[in-house]
Amino acid sequence: MPDALGSAVTNTNPDSCVTLQSSRLCKPWTSTNQIQTFMAIWESGRLNGITRIFRSDHTHMDVPVSHGFILLVYRDDQGNPTVGCGHLVLPEDHLSVGQLISVDRAREFLKKDLRRTENALNTKIHIPLMQYEYDALVSVVFNCGAGQAADELAHRVNHGDYDGIPGFIRHFRCRNPRLQQRRRSEARVFSEGVYNADH
Repeated sequence: MPDALGSAVTNTNPDSCVTLQSSRLCKPWTSTNQIQTFMAIWESGRLNGITRIFRSDHTHMDVPVSHGFILLVYRDDQGNPTVGCGHLVLPEDHLSVGQLISVDRAREFLKKDLRRTENALNTKIHIPLMQYEYDALVSVVFNCGAGQAADELAHRVNHGDYDGIPGFIRHFRCRNPRLQQRRRSEARVFSEGVYNADH
């Protein structure tokens, strides 16, 4: 049985104590490997194999993907060394363009990159969530930014309209068709717990 959310006496009779329980989880929440793989697939375009990265100069390169994570350090369209799930390589990562990393290291980079997002959600959301509901919010906020996007989403979520949130997610900050497709799949994670990033 889940932990009690609270208890209250409903009248002056001490035997009228009511305990409130929910299958939803209380804080602190942490994202699952499932949502991290889901997010990586949205970034790389596939679960396993080779994906093609196009650059702004109309060239491209093919890079290996495993569990959704790009394992080869490459330059993004801004010229920044990047790896994993959009992780910008830092000097302390001791990596250079062309090096391969493991899936475990790519996952660790994503966990590190998710800290700001997860801190924002744990701070700003004040209602209990199912694990998959939280995971969906992590994906949306990580994609949009942990600042104002987290504020907007948390404000809506804190109303407690669990059935209305997927509709809100479907239209949240998406102007191009690819983002619309991503938001639909994030809304499905929130409403059904289905982690399907096929696109």
